[in-house]
Amino acid sequence: MIRWMGSLMAKHIPNQQISVFGFDCDLNPGPWNPKEHALILVAFWGSSYTAGGLGPLSAMELYYGKKMGTGWAILFLMTTQLLGYGFAGLYRDVLVRPPQIYYPGVLPIVSLLNAMHRDPSTTSNIMRFFWVVAVGAFVYGWLPSLVWPMLGSLPLLCWAGAGNWKAFLMGSGTYGFGLFDVSLDWNYISFFAPLYTPLWANANRFAGAAFVCWLVYPIMYFVDASGSQRFPAMSTDTWDESGDKYNISFILNPDSTLNHTALALYSAPYWSGSYAMHFFWGFAASTAIIVFAILHHGKLIFASLWSNRHLKRSDDSDPYVQLMAHAPRVPHSWYIALLVTCLAVAIAQLYGGEMQLPWWGLLLIAGISAVFTLPSGILFGIANMQISVENLSELIAGTLFAGKPMAVLTCMVYGRQILAQCLNMVSDLKFAFYMKIPERHVFYAQVYGTMLGPFVNYACMRLIIESQGPEMLTDNPSGAWAAPRTRNYYSLSVIWGILGPKTIFGTDSPYRWIILGLVVGPAFVFLWWALRKRLGPTRKCVDHINPVIILNGAASFPIFPTTNLMTSFLVALFFMGYVYRYFPAWWSKCNYVLGAGLDCGTQMVQLAVLLVINLPGITMPYWWGNDPVAVDRCFPPEGLPSKF
Repeated sequence: MIRWMGSLMAKHIPNQQISVFGFDCDLNPGPWNPKEHALILVAFWGSSYTAGGLGPLSAMELYYGKKMGTGWAILFLMTTQLLGYGFAGLYRDVLVRPPQIYYPGVLPIVSLLNAMHRDPSTTSNIMRFFWVVAVGAFVYGWLPSLVWPMLGSLPLLCWAGAGNWKAFLMGSGTYGFGLFDVSLDWNYISFFAPLYTPLWANANRFAGAAFVCWLVYPIMYFVDASGSQRFPAMSTDTWDESGDKYNISFILNPDSTLNHTALALYSAPYWSGSYAMHFFWGFAASTAIIVFAILHHGKLIFASLWSNRHLKRSDDSDPYVQLMAHAPRVPHSWYIALLVTCLAVAIAQLYGGEMQLPWWGLLLIAGISAVFTLPSGILFGIANMQISVENLSELIAGTLFAGKPMAVLTCMVYGRQILAQCLNMVSDLKFAFYMKIPERHVFYAQVYGTMLGPFVNYACMRLIIESQGPEMLTDNPSGAWAAPRTRNYYSLSVIWGILGPKTIFGTDSPYRWIILGLVVGPAFVFLWWALRKRLGPTRKCVDHINPVIILNGAASFPIFPTTNLMTSFLVALFFMGYVYRYFPAWWSKCNYVLGAGLDCGTQMVQLAVLLVINLPGITMPYWWGNDPVAVDRCFPPEGLPSKF
């Protein structure tokens, strides 16, 4: 659409100057070109990122009945999206300029834009290929998204062992461990970004995920470790000791503080074994990445910082750096001004929006995120994967602000979003390097687009909550309005905000071992590093092992359904392994364009289903491929130890 609109405007808008606030502007300065196209995309990305604050805002309203004023809510969303940009500017020389940090996630868009704007005589075939794929994905996407949802999850093991509760748990990708669960829905298949994430990175992530989902979690459940059989195997909810959903209202005072007497009379909170392990792996990954960055990337970090300090860089010979050398850079003072302004607005919002978080808590979380930005950015730049500090933020916030769920939710979202938005910005800057766009233009586009996004995000949230609020609180995890992220934020607010780490990890808690993940992560990295040193020149078999990505893969579940797991990796293995090796010419020409086409068509059908079907409340008639009890026809059998 952007391409067509740009070409149409370049053809029909008159070429004349106008004055806007004293600045002369050309309405039509020249032909529509790839730099303009790319810059519009940068602004679009800034506005289209789903604001991380939506989860906490919706959880506060749906579960705690705390509806924030519109102005404060929009400021909350805006500051969570913009704060990370300030840190990104300070780290850009380390995370953008080095050629070995190449950001594989932006390569499909670069390939597509180059194909769109080159000589049509040389790119007509590849553009025809893109449109065939995109239209095909759009037409087919209506089947798994609406007409035949069973295509999203084909639990072969569950079907083969119909009636056997162990086969149900092992094979179900919705409720269980997802072994041999095949998906024909690109929404699930794209989980590993299989057409552009390096195969070595996906292999590490898959290894961690498969190890826990197909070995550790089943063993924990079948031997009833920590009472796992009282709860659904892959649930992210909080439960009471009888196996019912934890009713937070039973232990709260009218001012939303913890009533210790009621807690003793009711029940301590419990989790499924898989959800408890999720926190263990998350803690391990968050500390492991710091140690990994020092041991494995220490020379790169030191060289970049040293070169920047002495104005003499080792990457000046990089062709993209040379091409961009003539364009004025964004001064560090701009990023510092943006950072200070956002911090001031965020602090004002904390008190105006009654978030329960003091100013120094925000500064602490922002500082922690800044420390993790560098190692996380390097991993993102070479492996297309981000390591979140959300779990660590939860632990720190829960320790400092126990009994204040709003404060904990606020810490969680700032801790995660500052890091995520910082990485989004450096990724956009690398994309601009590839497209040869001056850095200042990228800065304007990013900030402009990001400031628009919160208004649209908040309007959509209000529309959905007011029309689908009761549906969002139902227990159907596959429903169109199930809101798993909102449910997850509520569970986290109970765990860290109402009860706090002292209750969860106390000496009498069955989950006191989870905190050991903070030590296990660095220990795992040290063992890997020592093994590499020990093997010396024969260490090729170990070089592609990345302990941080393995831990990150393990921490991904049960947050995501296990339907994502098997098919996504098989597709990655085929395209990034087999096709890359045996058909390199086709791969270099078509692989990224194929991924862009599949993403484009699938996203368009999701938008169409939302606007045409879900919002008007239209429901698809039930039939064999759309069973209301189990969409994937993996029916819960009799004899299940826990409720589903």
